[in-house]
Amino acid sequence: MITAAATTIIGLGPGRIKDLTFEVHNHLSQAAQNDQIVHFRTLIHPTVEPLKQLLPTLRIESFDRLYDESKDWHGLYQQIATEICDLASQKPVIYAVPGHPSIGETSVYNLLRMARERALSTTIVSGLSFIEPVCTLLNLDPFHSGVQIIDATELATLKPDEVAGKIIPTTPMLVVQLYNRRLASAVKLALGECYPDEWDVQLVRAAGVDSDAAVHMMPLYQLDRNSFANHLSTLYVPPVDVLSAHRLPETLRYITMRLRREPDGCPWDRQQTHASITRYLLEEAYEVVEAIEENDIDHLAEELGDLLLQVYLHAEIARQDGSFSLGDVYEHVNAKLIRRHPHVFGTTEANTPDQVVQNWESIKRQERAKAGKDVARESQLDGVPPASPALTVSQIYQRRAAKTGFEFTALDDVYTKLDEELQELRKATTNEEQLEEMGDLLFMVAKLATSLKLDAEEALRKSNRKFRLRFQTMEEMAREQGRELGSYSSDEWRTLWQEAKARVMG
Repeated sequence: MITAAATTIIGLGPGRIKDLTFEVHNHLSQAAQNDQIVHFRTLIHPTVEPLKQLLPTLRIESFDRLYDESKDWHGLYQQIATEICDLASQKPVIYAVPGHPSIGETSVYNLLRMARERALSTTIVSGLSFIEPVCTLLNLDPFHSGVQIIDATELATLKPDEVAGKIIPTTPMLVVQLYNRRLASAVKLALGECYPDEWDVQLVRAAGVDSDAAVHMMPLYQLDRNSFANHLSTLYVPPVDVLSAHRLPETLRYITMRLRREPDGCPWDRQQTHASITRYLLEEAYEVVEAIEENDIDHLAEELGDLLLQVYLHAEIARQDGSFSLGDVYEHVNAKLIRRHPHVFGTTEANTPDQVVQNWESIKRQERAKAGKDVARESQLDGVPPASPALTVSQIYQRRAAKTGFEFTALDDVYTKLDEELQELRKATTNEEQLEEMGDLLFMVAKLATSLKLDAEEALRKSNRKFRLRFQTMEEMAREQGRELGSYSSDEWRTLWQEAKARVMG
């Protein structure tokens, strides 16, 4: 149940007393007549002094004390909203803010949300916003240029890795309510995640206040090195060229489109198909794995980028073919993750990793049934991509078969079967028989790895890396000795190998 009007939120306009709307003037006049306190977000606003002269009996209180007391930008406007709601729960309140209450006013946003939670009614009385005079000073059409607007306090609270997902540097931006030097410093650091330090920005002060209105141009790094920022400050950040915004997903999308564009794209990229670049997708995926296994974090970031490029290229090829677009790729994966994590995004409970896996498999089965698959006739071995590495496929088959009870009773039985396969390989005489027995032997090697809870592919990659490092060390040692590797005898090879092994381990 909503109570009677508890809070009236009025907009004071950008700064000139003559810009007050007739309705706002009536509310303030009535408050003065009724001896009602009007709570101003801040008194540092050009309208305040003329208002006191126009309405000398008007009782005014402000929240300016919180600007000095607050240590956290988010908490500042949250505290204002809390205090207004606390007052409104006892008697009607008038809350006055600069500009228009619904434009760039985080305190009002928080207040409206909190009032709904407490079942307190609110009324908004419009005022001229700061946007019109700011855009007039900048000679900027916000609709034509697609300006994005963000509150300085919100920008300042973002973590460095969150900034690129919040702002779009390739479109113009207004950072509003840049009210002091400390906030300007935090905004500068946040914008530094997406813009060069030397990027020219414009700080607009007192827009709409005829005598004080000014625009100060400066490089971004100087934003907090002056005293220009105040309660009437708005920062204009011009857009960067799309090819300069290296931290944005949109830039990668543009680059892949540009590479494939007729007739001025890249001739090689234009002729590629899904099939022709499949091998690059696999190569990049393995290079990501290599970076992970070598714990090379800097290299991992680069390799993940190369892998992501393959995703964007496939999506662009599909878009040009009319099959699907990058948006479809995002839609599929986002919807799937939400759907398959009901314990995170829904009401299902899953307190252990095993419960999560059970839910995941159950949901996948429901998805296949919904897609028209006869899940009752599905094989336990269905759904394993044949293009996966053979040892990986072997281990997946073995794990799935084991769930049905098809399993060795003891680890010694696995070793015994491995010995049998090795003997059968030794007895094979033809190339065809050797190929078959070698496959059986490798399958049992994968089975042994599964029984030992090891990843066979990982184990083999580790051995490959170890062999490569030792062999390359031998090559270096041979060069140190002024010899070719082919000149060593068998005994010298063994000695060289052991020395290389010791050097690597040492």
